[in-house]
Amino acid sequence: MSHVVVCEFEHGLALIDSGIGADDVAHANSRLGVGFRLLLPALDTVETAVEQIGAMGFSAADVTDIVLTHMDLDHLGGASDFTSATVHTSAAEQSSAATRTDAAAKVRYRAPHLRAVKNRTSGYSDFTDELFGFTGHRLHDSICAIPMPGHTVGHCAIAIDDPQRGWLLHAGDAFHHRRAITGQSSGRSISIVETVLADDRRELRLNQRRLADLAARSGGPQIFCAHDPVQFAALVASQVQ
Repeated sequence: MSHVVVCEFEHGLALIDSGIGADDVAHANSRLGVGFRLLLPALDTVETAVEQIGAMGFSAADVTDIVLTHMDLDHLGGASDFTSATVHTSAAEQSSAATRTDAAAKVRYRAPHLRAVKNRTSGYSDFTDELFGFTGHRLHDSICAIPMPGHTVGHCAIAIDDPQRGWLLHAGDAFHHRRAITGQSSGRSISIVETVLADDRRELRLNQRRLADLAARSGGPQIFCAHDPVQFAALVASQVQ
């Protein structure tokens, strides 16, 4: 499943992506679709973002903002649990999800998820802030969205300035395995999945090369994707206690 990053600010919490929601676990077939269920994901309410932040001593009301890499069902579903949070995504992604023009879009963008955030979604399209040699959109002094289309038309990587660890870069689904940015083959099965799910395969590979160059750069951000458990474990381990 996709990983969610929690950022704590003086005004409240911001989530980078929201994962699968509590209602998605309880009503998986109707909310996620039978096709997704055929992938046999392990769905457990304990692993939802709302339960995880509850275990940290926070409540759903403490989440003021949800910053999405994109609006796929496993990244947006949890937003239903945070009804007072503003949802931020690129205008291109917001438009693509709203129109749902083909069968593939209806699989990835789920109607119950879109209804839950319809009146509290903020779409941005101005990418004028320079960061790491990329051009992005500053949502906060410490959070910047960088366009990385390919997986979806409006997909973005989210950069986070952590006061202890420096810059982190949540690459979402710009890649699915760490080897995609290390110059090694990520394996045929991973490559097939990325290709099948990609809105634009050329853009996907281009951005993977850009991320690989950034990862090789001295002093660059710590880069991780939404689905690689080894990368996420390394991110957790890097936290200064």
